[in-house]
Amino acid sequence: MKNLSIMPSGGVPSGGVPSGGAPSGGAPSGAIGEVKNVPTITVYKFGKALSVKSSDITCLEGVGNYTFVYTRHEKHLVSKCLKEVQEELSSDFLRIHKSYSINARHIASRWPDYIHLSCGKVIPIARRRIRETHEILGRMALSA
Repeated sequence: MKNLSIMPSGGVPSGGVPSGGAPSGGAPSGAIGEVKNVPTITVYKFGKALSVKSSDITCLEGVGNYTFVYTRHEKHLVSKCLKEVQEELSSDFLRIHKSYSINARHIASRWPDYIHLSCGKVIPIARRRIRETHEILGRMALSA
C-alpha cells in the first residue's frame, strides 16, 4: 500500500504532481486511511485559509480578475480570473456565460435562457451558448 500524505489546498505539492492517488492497479482500493482526491479551491475568510470542495460549489461568477465562489450558503471572493478557477476545479463545471460557470450537479431546473441552481441563484445563459449548453446538459442527464 502507498503511503499517502495529505497536502493543503487540493493535495498538490509544490512540484505540481498530485500526491497519493490510486495504486498501480488502476482503481482505488478503498482501504481505510486513503484519501480520495477531490478538487478544492482555497478561499480566505477573515484572514484564515479555507479549502472548499468543488462538489460544494454551486457556481462561479467572474468579475474582472476576481471570481466569486458560491456555495449553498456562502459567497467567497478569490483573486483569480474565472478561467483560472474553473481550470482548478472538476469537469462538472460548465461555462454558460462570459461571467458565469455552473456546477452541473447543482442544477435545480433549467429553462431556455436561464438556469435555477440549488442555492436559489438564477444564472442567465448567453445567447451564443444556449444550444451548446442544453446539448451538453442533455448528454449529462442521459449518462447519469
